[in-house]
Amino acid sequence: MNEYAVYFMLHSIEAVRGGMTRAAIQRANILTQLYSEIGLITFDFNPDYDQVIKQYRENGLWNDKIKHYNVYEFFMNQPELKNPDEMAKTLFHNPSLKNDEESIDQYMLFDKQGRPRKITLHDKKSGKEMKELLLTKEGWCFLERNFLNGNYILFGRDGNTINSFKKVKEYRHHFIQSLLERKEAVLLSDSRFTDKILMGVNGEKAAKVAVLHSNHLQSPYQYGSTLVKRNGLLFNQMNHLDAIITLTESQAEDISNRFGRRSTIHTVGHPAFTPAEISKEHDPFTAVMLVRYEGVKQIPHAIKAFKRVVKKVPESKLEIWGFGREEARYRSLIKRLRMENHVFIRGFTYDVEKTFRRAAFSLITSKSEAFGMSIIESMSVGTPVICYACKYGPTDIIRHEKNGLLVAPGDIKGLADAMISLFLDKKKRSDLSKEAIKVAQMFGEEKLAQKWKDIFNEAKKQKEQRVHIKEIGAEWMNVTVNEEIGIKVEGKVYFKGLLPKFRHKVILFLQMRKRKDMEDLYIPLSVRWDKSGILTFNGEFTDLSKLHKGCWDVNLSVTCLNFHQFVRPTFITPWFGSRNANLKLCKKGQHFFVKVYRPKKKQRINTYLFKETYKAKIRDMIRRSGS
Repeated sequence: MNEYAVYFMLHSIEAVRGGMTRAAIQRANILTQLYSEIGLITFDFNPDYDQVIKQYRENGLWNDKIKHYNVYEFFMNQPELKNPDEMAKTLFHNPSLKNDEESIDQYMLFDKQGRPRKITLHDKKSGKEMKELLLTKEGWCFLERNFLNGNYILFGRDGNTINSFKKVKEYRHHFIQSLLERKEAVLLSDSRFTDKILMGVNGEKAAKVAVLHSNHLQSPYQYGSTLVKRNGLLFNQMNHLDAIITLTESQAEDISNRFGRRSTIHTVGHPAFTPAEISKEHDPFTAVMLVRYEGVKQIPHAIKAFKRVVKKVPESKLEIWGFGREEARYRSLIKRLRMENHVFIRGFTYDVEKTFRRAAFSLITSKSEAFGMSIIESMSVGTPVICYACKYGPTDIIRHEKNGLLVAPGDIKGLADAMISLFLDKKKRSDLSKEAIKVAQMFGEEKLAQKWKDIFNEAKKQKEQRVHIKEIGAEWMNVTVNEEIGIKVEGKVYFKGLLPKFRHKVILFLQMRKRKDMEDLYIPLSVRWDKSGILTFNGEFTDLSKLHKGCWDVNLSVTCLNFHQFVRPTFITPWFGSRNANLKLCKKGQHFFVKVYRPKKKQRINTYLFKETYKAKIRDMIRRSGS
């Protein structure tokens, strides 16, 4: 039993929830046997959390060893606020409620027992929120959120101020720091909302970890695509984390190539159901989807494809289980296509395993995934999956025609053909089912629990040796480009703020990034420290066939444990005197040449266009073949 605590941070826990919340709770259940305390931390005001947790318990999804911490429940339970005998005397006691009723509207939120728990004050003229008053079960105000001046005030039972905060992040950090004072911990952000809170945690008390549950890229979801906006903070602050966790190796590799090859990037997937025999309850003519009713899931593709399916398999049915804002749109489409007897919107289900067990196969039509939790859950009970081959997850888990079927993204006809083949070919369905169930061996609970344990242990070690380098500079001493022997480089790196004890942890790569269509190549470099603390490096790249046509920026990738930075070494050029210039490697046809660019300017100098008097100097510096 590990004596430190593990806390998972989410914005909220809903009774009807998506895959991220379900994954966090499953993970917490698995890890309660390994740690002295497992906690789920939430930051929304939900007066009915006791009912939410009770519902999870009743459905067998909540281990009683899991502790739930909510920021507002934390403030309600402060020692200064506990005096039940006085509470009834101070019903709605707060000066803020004494307002001009003609100019202010009041809106109340009630809990399931009919008790008022939140009062929101609006200005009648502007319609803007002025204040928000949060109430205890007994009906007295314990926290005031003033939207006009940004203040947040914590009240005692007599209406006197106990504490005040200038920003919402201040009382959230106060809450987190209070939890961390009790024992050493791993603090994990499960959502991009909680990244801000994680980054604000001070001190060495907790190892800081973040998990990516979704694709970090926008459409077209390929390497080099624009980042999803909400992921900006995470990727900008990766140097300050003790672990970054992805759900698939392919996403981890893409992140490492694009943002730097840190030792803090890890991979662990979601758990499968406990291995069991292939279900005999499969309905050979029923397909299922377990999915959020959101645009990125492209559920209309499945409905339109099923219009084609029923022409070949009239007895076939598609059940779409889930929740979300686009349900009405799906119902309208089903009605318009006259598919009411074949496609059914079933709503939310708690019994995921049973839903998958009774189906011939399941279906996923997402634009993008980070893992695809439903893929693992379906396969682990022997129900094969037909899925768009999108990033990330499906192509990492499904082997086409072996344990499932992959369809080109957006190919509705291909989707229909795949469904028809499984409905009509019992042997094929059986063969895929036998292979699909083997996924439980790869993603079994014990195996994943050990992975999480290893990652948390590594994060704790990393916490004790966080590296922050103030400044890195580098220069080329020699660059040789020759179409026969390849590329050879030599240079120096200067560090400001790197402690001597971490020097042996520095790793260097030569990074070449294609400018037009982003592509990255990395070449490991040999390093040596001199007595003055300057790092010299050298290396070579001989396989020039990997360099595709175009212009490539040449950089250094500098890594030391959690810290990474791309550095562009510079030349001291003869035509600029003592000014610096940057290098780019270009390929035109089968030929390579070097271009040197002025720093901070668009103007470039083509090494082939200089006067005869400079050609020898340039050639000696950047094109020596060594022959």
